[in-house]
Amino acid sequence: MLADLLIVGAGTAGITAAICAAERGKKVVVIEKADEAGGTLHYTAGHLSAAGTNLQIRKGIIDTPEEHYADIERISQHTMNPVIARKAVDLAPSTLNWLEDLGYPFHEKAPLIIYGHEPYSKPRTYLGLNDIRTQIDAPGKTLLHLLLPIFNKYISAGKIEVHYNTKMEGIEVEGEEVVGIKTIDDRGCTINTAKNYLLTTGGYASNPEFFKAVTDGATRLISTANLNSTGDGIIAARACGARFSGAQKHSSTLGGMELEPGSGRVNFWGAWARVSNGVDRKQREIYINESGQRFMNEYDIHADERERIVLQQPNRRFWLLFDHHALYDGTCVVPQWTPEQLIAESEKEKAVWRANTITELAQKIKLPITAVEQTVNIYNRYCTNKKDPDFNRSYLEHPLTQAPYYSILVYAYSLISFGGIEVNENLQVIKEDGTHFKNLYAAGEILGAAATSGHAFCGGMLLTPALSFGKYLGDHL
Repeated sequence: MLADLLIVGAGTAGITAAICAAERGKKVVVIEKADEAGGTLHYTAGHLSAAGTNLQIRKGIIDTPEEHYADIERISQHTMNPVIARKAVDLAPSTLNWLEDLGYPFHEKAPLIIYGHEPYSKPRTYLGLNDIRTQIDAPGKTLLHLLLPIFNKYISAGKIEVHYNTKMEGIEVEGEEVVGIKTIDDRGCTINTAKNYLLTTGGYASNPEFFKAVTDGATRLISTANLNSTGDGIIAARACGARFSGAQKHSSTLGGMELEPGSGRVNFWGAWARVSNGVDRKQREIYINESGQRFMNEYDIHADERERIVLQQPNRRFWLLFDHHALYDGTCVVPQWTPEQLIAESEKEKAVWRANTITELAQKIKLPITAVEQTVNIYNRYCTNKKDPDFNRSYLEHPLTQAPYYSILVYAYSLISFGGIEVNENLQVIKEDGTHFKNLYAAGEILGAAATSGHAFCGGMLLTPALSFGKYLGDHL
């Protein structure tokens, strides 16, 4: 029997679309190149965002999609796709209410304001019960644990047919319609046909070559994304004429630690430096770039401004400098580590270094010695005078005076990608000539984070739209 809907990718959007279509009695086929479902749900912190939800109403929080959209405009500086972002915020409250009806275990603090990136003006970020931890050591899989049993139930009932370890090789097109998806597995090549086709294959944040080709060509990709995030769906869609945009709006998360130099990989859940803002933790370190100079206010400025400044630094990286007193005065800059673990890591001299003098430390991290010495001396004088005329930093309680001294090399890193396939208001894939495919749709990270967040990070505006758009298509196709 010809499938009503063929979905390529069993991640957030794909699973949700499959569930909703199966509930309507549609014949659904899902193709997934990994050996399990979930995609980025195995990696995400699980942040969702929506305005006007039942949970907000019960907590007396007055909020609307219009206010949510206005915040996205403010945070992104009007660089998002207005049609897609607006559709996302309009669908978001019903999506969150749907999750609640399914039994999603919201954390008791939700909704709340999160400061990891530029915050919303109202509490509209939602987390699962197990997604806040004292030690950040595991991703937020609450959503996966909710949806996967439902997905598997429909597979067992024969309403969803799923093919794991199956990679999409191309899209077969005749005129304005897709007539098949070419796949390959251990049995060889197959042409899969359906009435409608949905691409939910995710982004390209683990594909350095593609990333380099579509961004500035000089940026090295440092990634913590799913290794399967290689842009297969984007590449296949572009090959058959789909329009691609948004890659130049790329932004990165701060604090990645490349524990194996040259690997291009960081592990957010294993070790990262908490340098995204001055709210979650008082910054006791100074930040220096490849010239050995400070380049920002390490404490007071907003998360979004920090991210933009770091993206302007050579190789989008910088070094933290601090002394022994700062190491022990409060929480460790690496939240997964104790001070003793940080000291042990410094023995390896891969991402963390320790020295008895600033001169020796500069030699070890291979930065200009005179510049580093001058930078530290000037900063120490500012701490004595309690005034920082260079960057107007107000928290000046930790001069670098107590040996030993430490340095951590941190990168701007990527969990998500910003470029994506363009779609219209119905989520139909747009072609280069401005027309659209009649029966080819896309949802999830394949649309690119820029579509809903622009050149910024708007909390929950990748995971929630993936759910909402997957649900929307599953309900209508």
